[in-house]
Amino acid sequence: MCSALLSPRGGTPDVLVTSDDIADAGRLLAAGTGPLAVDTERASAYRYGDRAFLIQLRRDGAGTFLVDPETVPGVIDDSGLADHLNPLEWVIHAAVSDLPCLADLGLHPHGLVDTEIAGRLLGLPKVNLAAMTEGLLGVTLAKGHGREDWSTRPLPAEWLDYAALDVELLVELSDALTAALAELDRLEWLRQESEAVRLAHAPGSHDVPDEEKWRSMKGVGKLRRPEQLVVGRELWLARDRMARERDVSPVSVLPHDVLASIAEKLPRDDRALTAIKGFPRRRRGAAQLWMREVRAALALPRDTWPERPRPTGPARPHHRTWEQRAPEAAAVLERLRGGHELLAEDLGIAPETLFRPSDVRDVAWTMSGAGGDDVPRTDDEVRALLAGLGARPWQVDFMAGLVGEAVLLPRRQPLG
Repeated sequence: MCSALLSPRGGTPDVLVTSDDIADAGRLLAAGTGPLAVDTERASAYRYGDRAFLIQLRRDGAGTFLVDPETVPGVIDDSGLADHLNPLEWVIHAAVSDLPCLADLGLHPHGLVDTEIAGRLLGLPKVNLAAMTEGLLGVTLAKGHGREDWSTRPLPAEWLDYAALDVELLVELSDALTAALAELDRLEWLRQESEAVRLAHAPGSHDVPDEEKWRSMKGVGKLRRPEQLVVGRELWLARDRMARERDVSPVSVLPHDVLASIAEKLPRDDRALTAIKGFPRRRRGAAQLWMREVRAALALPRDTWPERPRPTGPARPHHRTWEQRAPEAAAVLERLRGGHELLAEDLGIAPETLFRPSDVRDVAWTMSGAGGDDVPRTDDEVRALLAGLGARPWQVDFMAGLVGEAVLLPRRQPLG
């Protein structure tokens, strides 16, 4: 039977705002024992960027601390919190969500255990924090405030209860997960996966020039002509500037799909612009504002217009057309995909945890020779291919064997 935990056992601490209070918390956490449980609450649906509006920290021997990094600008730097936290091993649930905003504050773990990844490596059917805490620890946590506007000040007491509970049992959960993984001899898998996430969010790993960030917008792949690309870029930059100035989410200024549709369709007047699905036609002045941005973009000197990234090798057709356009690749993909799914089933994990389906397609294309590149012929060459796609060593071990059985071995069979 599960017990319900509606608030932290030791009570919910006050939110720390001043550099002195945060510095004291850092010293207490540094003097604690064991790994540091970390979580953040953000407000990207309401505010510009994905920055942290609350940081939750807990360590044995120190207790739980709630830190406000926003109310006083620069308070994290002034407090020296990074000096106390960065040398520690952190436990985070779904670290890919939290590490970027923490890195923006100068906070980076020396080591990492990601409990969501641990759940996936165990093959658990649900890997959200509440489900795993209930399933492994027999405790039901209070929930329901994850999507709130965490930029609200002051934060309601029930929200703070919810936030503090996110780290209350995190280390206990990590201990239970690692014990279960140890029984399956999969602890090294967790170490490799967590380290890959940590390194992917290390300082400098996300440095993309501001002028190129627009290329990550949703729908950019539909923009093929130079005039579409320049309008897409300039609309993205204008929207980003407006959102930053107002400190609001860019999608509240103009939704992603609407921005991409404007760039794709290149409306010639206000009427054509407002006919685009989802355009905020009732917002006063919106049509004139965005039509002005479209015209300004098209008026830029042509030598400043962006170009589509040029493929480095022969164009690869969509995998759904391989059977007609690249039958060799289709045959290899069918064998690899079937083996990939069976192997994941044998291991009791999701296929995408073993190896991403998109990477399976990359391997099939390369191994078929359809891309015109040198085809790996040996186990070492296959392993190098897999590692180049970002596979961790444990994945390389499994997938290299699969590629050997599905591709290399059949090639070596004598005819007749």
